[in-house]
Amino acid sequence: MKPPRPPTIHGTLLRLGAERLETPYGAFALHRLWSLSQREPLLVLTRGRIDGAEPLLARVHSSCVTSESYGGCDCDCAQQLDSALASVAREGRGVVFYLMQEGRGAGFAAKARDRMLVQASRHRLTTFEAYALMGLSGDHRRYEEVAEACVLLGLSAPLRLLTNNPEKAAALERDGVKLAATAPLAHPASAFNLHYLESKSRSGHALEATPRGTHAAELPETVELFEPHPLPGTERFVALARYLLPVEAGLAAPVWLRLHAYLDRLAGRERVVFSHGDPGRARPLLRLQPERLIERFPSAAHGGERARWRESVRCIAARGAGAALFLPREDPGSRAAAADTGLLELLLRHAGAEEVELLQASAAPTPAERSLRRLLRARGPDPRTSRLAATGPG
Repeated sequence: MKPPRPPTIHGTLLRLGAERLETPYGAFALHRLWSLSQREPLLVLTRGRIDGAEPLLARVHSSCVTSESYGGCDCDCAQQLDSALASVAREGRGVVFYLMQEGRGAGFAAKARDRMLVQASRHRLTTFEAYALMGLSGDHRRYEEVAEACVLLGLSAPLRLLTNNPEKAAALERDGVKLAATAPLAHPASAFNLHYLESKSRSGHALEATPRGTHAAELPETVELFEPHPLPGTERFVALARYLLPVEAGLAAPVWLRLHAYLDRLAGRERVVFSHGDPGRARPLLRLQPERLIERFPSAAHGGERARWRESVRCIAARGAGAALFLPREDPGSRAAAADTGLLELLLRHAGAEEVELLQASAAPTPAERSLRRLLRARGPDPRTSRLAATGPG
């Protein structure tokens, strides 16, 4: 007799469908779920047979847009996601849950202000001390939806959990997830994530010893702490945080970008603008950068938005000045960006110069790029345009 078909909805989690995802470690099944209570997606990647009673290798991973989309290397989150997929592929059977729980469940704004607090203190504060100063506990994540996802996918075996955090294992069991064992996913610290990993190690995470001779990278400029405030001249955008993010772009060393985080009161979501360099010394490059949730996973395909973003960072670093606005494609409001002058004005605030140059992925501009060009034409001469070079794997 065939096993019963898994339900379409369980608790507050809705199963939307599945597709094939090609990664450098082979193909996975990507299951798209939707949290009706959180109004956010939950993605699950599976490999091989996940039904049956034998313990299943698993990773419960919290989203990290700064490393997985922006290419930041001041944490180990993207490395952990990549290693988890590689481990499941080697095993031939396993599951990776991808939860939209930025900033240890406190949200992206808390994460950005945490980084600002830590950097403004010249790393005298740890990430956990910064959370305490903001009135937050060290970890706000919940895992009931992992148990609900197991029901939706017909997964009843206990999990062999890939984690360095013993508190995560305890929290998962409290929230109804059955565990058989845990195994570490440790990576050696680099100069750019040394402070962060040392903070996690002191909090009880099982991490590798720091390689001898590793010294923390110095911040290239001072980071000033500020309270959230509306941008002058507009009630729409509230400045939340500004800090420095080292971005891996395939160069000899990461490129330091200023990350500016805003609350968009009109769209009801955060917006992120990056800036770099000194516009007084070079004509700034401007980039409207799409982001796709699916591309947070390592891909076997060539090109894609991650690859285009890396090339954009290389171009901006070579020019010596530039700014970029991220436009998540899954955000319904991003489809109206072509007519959203206010959002484009936010990018221009960070250009810092009257004469700018647009950086496009192709000869045919997107609707948003055409709108930005019209906005610039209304202010002066027709702006120059540069093309991104052919991009390799993302």
